[in-house]
Amino acid sequence: MFPKPRRIAVRWIVPLFLVLTSTAHAHMTVEGAGELGNGALHPWMTPSHVLVFLALALLLGQREPLDLKIPVRVFTPVSAIALGLTATGRIGGVYQPVLIGLAMCLGILIGLAAKLPRVVLVLLCAAAAMGIGLDSGVENVPGFAMAKILLGTWLSLNAAVLYIAICASNGAGKPWAKTGIRIIGSWIIAISLMVLAFSLRK
Repeated sequence: MFPKPRRIAVRWIVPLFLVLTSTAHAHMTVEGAGELGNGALHPWMTPSHVLVFLALALLLGQREPLDLKIPVRVFTPVSAIALGLTATGRIGGVYQPVLIGLAMCLGILIGLAAKLPRVVLVLLCAAAAMGIGLDSGVENVPGFAMAKILLGTWLSLNAAVLYIAICASNGAGKPWAKTGIRIIGSWIIAISLMVLAFSLRK
């Protein structure tokens, strides 16, 4: 039904994520960005994190009428707690198939345009925040620098979820926009399957 968008996803988006998956690890550093900047860039440079927060934001934005108060009140503190836990050095990250599986589930819900109870959305927000946060640990970095990196990650992650959800909500009442969001959900599923297969091969 939507052959052209799917071809674009397979030809361009999937290979891009596969390339990024092979190079993304811990906190990649961008020269000149500083600790705060590198922290802010980290969620965008880790494919599994992008898939999860993008899918979560689109799912929240699909809900009519848009209500981000409770989801944000859950996502914001849980992501802060998870990032704080990584500072202990006892958490080495999250098994990638778990994060990718979460993204896949979120993509399915987007594709179905499922009307979920608020409690389910809250649980999904908590799972996404905890998963991304615990997978964003920093190694071999002094305490103050680590704090700035984690702060950058926290600010960027929360801003991304909030902004994308608000953008997605602008499609309310527009059939073409709703269909587009559902197509993106199907892309997330396809990309998640490809990234999952790649991660299991490693």
